[in-house]
Amino acid sequence: MKKLMIMIAIVIGTMTSGAQAVTGENQLKLSAVVQKAGMDNVWSSDISFWIKGNMMPKYELEAIGHKLCSLTRPHNLGFYVITFWHEFGQGKITSVKCSS
Repeated sequence: MKKLMIMIAIVIGTMTSGAQAVTGENQLKLSAVVQKAGMDNVWSSDISFWIKGNMMPKYELEAIGHKLCSLTRPHNLGFYVITFWHEFGQGKITSVKCSS
């Protein structure tokens, strides 16, 4: 979890601001950070960010989601929903809504 937060902090400084939905450039940057932390992910749309839960408990995933939201909020990425899954599209664990 600490590794994820450090990488997010590094990338946040390079993000550009978006409008209502998250831009493709910011999607790639956020996705790369989460991938480097060892969590598979995919943007299913410009407002829907799916992350594989890696067998973590719901409360830890929600904490990660809320931390991602709070770290990206000052950069006006727009509105997006982080959904944690056991497998993409199957076994939804929890969701966190993020907005600027």
